[in-house]
Amino acid sequence: MEQTQAEQLSERVWRLRAPNPGPMTLTGTNSYLIGAEAERIALDPGPLIESHLQGLVAHAQAQNARISLIVVTHGHPDHFPGAARLAELTGAPVAAWSGATFPHSRNLADGERVGLADAHLVAIFTPGHAADHLCFFLEEEAALFTGDNILGTGTTVVAPPKGDMAHYLASLRLLQSGWSQAQVIYGGHGPQITAPRAKIEEYLTHRQARQDQLLAALATGAHTVPQLVERIYQDVDRRLWPAAARQVLAYLIMLEREGRLRATDLQSAQVEAEYAALLNPAGSVIDPVAAAELGYASQSGTASEKIKYYALT
Repeated sequence: MEQTQAEQLSERVWRLRAPNPGPMTLTGTNSYLIGAEAERIALDPGPLIESHLQGLVAHAQAQNARISLIVVTHGHPDHFPGAARLAELTGAPVAAWSGATFPHSRNLADGERVGLADAHLVAIFTPGHAADHLCFFLEEEAALFTGDNILGTGTTVVAPPKGDMAHYLASLRLLQSGWSQAQVIYGGHGPQITAPRAKIEEYLTHRQARQDQLLAALATGAHTVPQLVERIYQDVDRRLWPAAARQVLAYLIMLEREGRLRATDLQSAQVEAEYAALLNPAGSVIDPVAAAELGYASQSGTASEKIKYYALT
């Protein structure tokens, strides 16, 4: 197969995009090679696609360099599976958040500094999109690698049970307050972002607007998740409603924990069918990336959450 083409983004950063385009991955997973001397860091090798992994190795070799460290932002199937195979090809250790459950040989703590003679990364624990999510800050270039917390195009998915909206918003605020010196963002999908502060503010503003819409809908009375999706996302393509439903659920869980909402269990065959159709649509397990990103249950066509009415307290 044809090997992945490399794009040089700066003195120390090359992007090689995995050939896995799709609704959840946009144009494909962005893998990065970092460093300018004899060694390279590979960040997010992506899915287990041999041609892509061979391309990472070949690009380093073409520059008389070798991959000596592999770092992974989080354990979703479009980011981590290639790491183990790349470690076999290169002998490099795989570093990830200490709580990550996918195979890795080095645990990283929040604020830990790793890297090479000419490229040092600071690990930043940023849960929300995934419980084990890390961003990385390249000190020499003030570059922020954000995995799926911030994308080059659009917004990211935060879906229960492994996605947590409160944690995600806290992670965005952490990046806003603690890493405002960043000059560029390299996301897990899409193009680089040359105005990091504006992008983070845009993300926070978007999330607040969605929350305000949700609260406005609930101000009119109690609603189920399907009813809220139909009300808030009426102008959005219905094919996107399952993803929207998971987002709505994430907000509702957060607001209920904060004491701003109350939830009442509901038993209704009709509503149960609506829940299944939106929150865990039939056939969802065919796409493992969608299943991981959207928090689908292991068996398609069944609701993974209790059916509830939500109302303001």
